[in-house]
Amino acid sequence: MKLSRRRFIAITAGTAAAGLAPVQAMSAVSARWTGTALGAAADVRLVGLPEMEAGSLMRRVRAEIARLEMEFSLCREDSALVRLNRDGHLVLPGPEMLALANLVSAAHAASGARFDPTIQPLWGAYARAGGKPSPSMIEEARSSVGWQRVGLQADRITLPEGGALTFNGIAQGYVTDRIVALLRAEGLRNALVEIGEISALGRTDRGDAWEVRLGSASGPSIPLVDLSVATSAPSGTVFGDGGESHLIDPSTGLPARASWIRTSVIHKSAAIADACSTAACLMTPAEVSAMLRHFDGAMFIGLHREFGTVEFSS
Repeated sequence: MKLSRRRFIAITAGTAAAGLAPVQAMSAVSARWTGTALGAAADVRLVGLPEMEAGSLMRRVRAEIARLEMEFSLCREDSALVRLNRDGHLVLPGPEMLALANLVSAAHAASGARFDPTIQPLWGAYARAGGKPSPSMIEEARSSVGWQRVGLQADRITLPEGGALTFNGIAQGYVTDRIVALLRAEGLRNALVEIGEISALGRTDRGDAWEVRLGSASGPSIPLVDLSVATSAPSGTVFGDGGESHLIDPSTGLPARASWIRTSVIHKSAAIADACSTAACLMTPAEVSAMLRHFDGAMFIGLHREFGTVEFSS
C-alpha cells in the first residue's frame, strides 16, 4: 500500500490497525451500528434489549463516540489534540485527556519507552519526504520526541518546542473502553464493541463467548468474555515504495524491523491492549514478556518471522 501525502498526515504513528476480522458467528442483536471512529472501522452490537430501548442506547453510544473524537482526533481541526499540537499547550484539559495521558505514562514506562505518542514529528518528516527522510530530517524531528518531556498538570498540558502528539496507538482502545463502561452503567450485560480494537462484554445471545479472529480471516480464533483484544501488524501499512513499516521506533526514528507479522494483546482494558500491541512490534519476545508483567491478566499472541507463534501471559 502506498501512502499519499494526505494519507500520511491523516494516519498517525503507533496505530494498531491490524484489522481484526469480523466475529465468526453472528449473534442475534437488538441493535447494531457500523461506521467510522478515529479513522477506524467501528462496529457496535447490543444484545438482549427491547428494540426501542436498544435504539435509544445506541444513539447515546454514537454521541459519546463523537464527543470523544473531539478530544483525540487528528482529523478534526477543532479537537483538543489538534489544538494542543497547534498551540504547544492545552489549558484546562478535560478529564478524558488527563485519563488517557495517565495510561500513556503507564504504557511508556512498561514498554521501556517504545510506546511514545510524541513521535508525531517523525511522521511529519516522513510525510514531507515522501517516505524517505534524510538522516538530518530524522534527527531534527527526534529532537522533540520523548514522552518524559511533555508537561502534565491537572490544569495544563505543555509540549516541548516543535513537539506534537498522536494518540492513535491508544485512543481507539480508550474510546472502546469508554463505550463498554457506558453500556455497563446502563445495565447491559452482553455486547460487542469494535472501534479499531475489540471489547467483548459478556456473551452472545446463545451464551457463547464471542469468537474473534486475529489479523485476518486466516488468523487464529480466540474466545472473548469480558476481555478486549488489540492487534498490530508492522507491515499492515507501509511508507512509499520501500515497504517500510508505518510503526516508528522513537529511539531511532526508523520504521520497525519486519520481525513480527502480527502482535495481539488481550487484556481487560482495550487501551492497554492497544498500546502494548503497538509497542510489541518494536520489541524482542523477551522484551514483550517483560512488558506484560506490568499488567495483570495480560496475554500475548504473536506471529514472529523467526520463532513462529509466540505466546505469553502475565
